[in-house]
Parts: sequence; structure tokens; C-alpha cells
Amino acid sequence: MIDPKDKIALAGIIATFLVALSNLLYSIFNNRRAAYINTVTTSRLKWIDSLRDKVAAFIAVSVRVLNPEITSTGKPDISELLQERDTLMHQIILHLNPHDVEDQSIQKYVEQSVLLASSGVYTPELQKLLSDLRNATQTYLKKEWTRVKRESKAGEVR
Repeated sequence: MIDPKDKIALAGIIATFLVALSNLLYSIFNNRRAAYINTVTTSRLKWIDSLRDKVAAFIAVSVRVLNPEITSTGKPDISELLQERDTLMHQIILHLNPHDVEDQSIQKYVEQSVLLASSGVYTPELQKLLSDLRNATQTYLKKEWTRVKRESKAGEVR
């Protein structure tokens, strides 16, 4: 038969074990969740920076295509600029969600800019379109930045 002191000691050992086990499981769960949130947040921040850089470069190259520098041969070399603009256009579009209204408006601005620039003239309409692209992207990136901050504070990722 077990002595009452031994029963109390055994109950204390079991209770301590259960508390330690639950603490271990809770820590493992929270560490995995925190690592996931940190990974998603870091990826979103890289995505935001990448989209910002690509849109800025697209706007600059789009203007440059219509105002190329004269090369040493005396002719403007726009083939590289056109290739860069087209690459940036596709990279921007691939950064965007095909099912989101805001993403699609940015895509529309990019595609319309390319069409307007095909005339070879930097028109006021093209200038406004590029400005609208910049402003729409700025608003979109601010919304995404706010979302990243909110999710990192709340500890939830949607």
C-alpha cells in the first residue's frame, strides 16, 4: 500500500509533468505559427518592394522609349528599351492577382500605356496614364503595407 505522503508526491510529479508537457506543446505551436507569420510577412515585403521597383522602372523606360538618347552611331537605339519595357510589363502583370479589381486596374494602366506609346509620341494622354499608373500603384502598395502591419501585429495571415 502507498503511503499518503507518497500519493501526494506522486500527484505533484504527475501535475508537474502535465504542466511541463502542455507548456512544451504550446511553445512548439506558437513558434511554428510565428515562423510562418514572419515568413509570409517577409515575402510580402519583398513583393511590395519588387512591384514598386518594377512600376517605377516601367514608367521611366516608357518615357525613355519615346525620348531615346542618340548613340555613338548617331541613331537612337530603342530596341533594348522596348525589350526592357515589355519585360517589365509582363513582370508587373505577373505580380498581380488576376481576380482582384485593384490589381486589374493597374494591369489595365500598364497595357494601355504600351498601346499609347506605340504611336511614338509622348502625348499628354500618355503622361496622364503613366501618372495614374503611379498613383494607383502607390495607393495599392499603401493598402498592402497596412495589411502586412495589421497581420504581423494580430498574428494572423489570410
